[in-house]
Amino acid sequence: MPGFDVTVRDRIATVQLNSPPRNILTSELQTALAQAFRTLRASRDHNAVMLTAALADFSAGADVAEHVGRDNVERMLKAAHALIAEILRHPVPVVACIRGNALGGGFELALACDQIVAHEDARLGTPEITLGCYPPAATVLAPAKLPALLAHELVLTGRVYAASELASRGAGLQVVANLDAAVADMAKTCASLPRGPLEEATRLMRCGAAERFESAIGGIERAYLDRLLRMHDAIEGPQAFLAKRKPTWDHSNLE
Repeated sequence: MPGFDVTVRDRIATVQLNSPPRNILTSELQTALAQAFRTLRASRDHNAVMLTAALADFSAGADVAEHVGRDNVERMLKAAHALIAEILRHPVPVVACIRGNALGGGFELALACDQIVAHEDARLGTPEITLGCYPPAATVLAPAKLPALLAHELVLTGRVYAASELASRGAGLQVVANLDAAVADMAKTCASLPRGPLEEATRLMRCGAAERFESAIGGIERAYLDRLLRMHDAIEGPQAFLAKRKPTWDHSNLE
């Protein structure tokens, strides 16, 4: 499929993002990825999924052009959240393997995974607030996966962090100098495990994560569409980014 490749070898499935130049997560790409995860879910030929990237960046996030116009935004949100739900309900562990940037929707995708292994030069964060919006999925996933104060700082400041700094602040990701070697070692460990018990342990560790995410994200989507998109700054941010100019905030509330 365009934008990514799926392979299964030695009981490890690899989903490799390959959408130059920066693995931008368009609605079309995320819909195709969700279908790929559904297809993998129907198979018992793998003990883990390694979510990787063929490019220098894991993903620079969603397509900013899709932040313009309510219909585009709604389609973007639905596609992104359906993909995250698919990852959360996958029967065996999904591991995000990050090099380069994992920003916005790319970092949300990583937060949906069971483990994150990142190269020491990787940069992660949710900079959406600097575009006049916020990361809907991260408002659900970050508080569940990260220390609470760190989750708030990520979403509310838009700051992008070095992987080593996130790890030092208790984010739980594994930071390595040789990403390929670390991923190969993790894959070897997963491949050696019994699938049935691994499925059961994964189900119990997640504790209904997909259902809880879907229950929470619906209301956040509605707030995004019905409240945020009525604000001048939520329109100004993406337009300024696309025009490559500094945004002019009016700091107003709802129209």
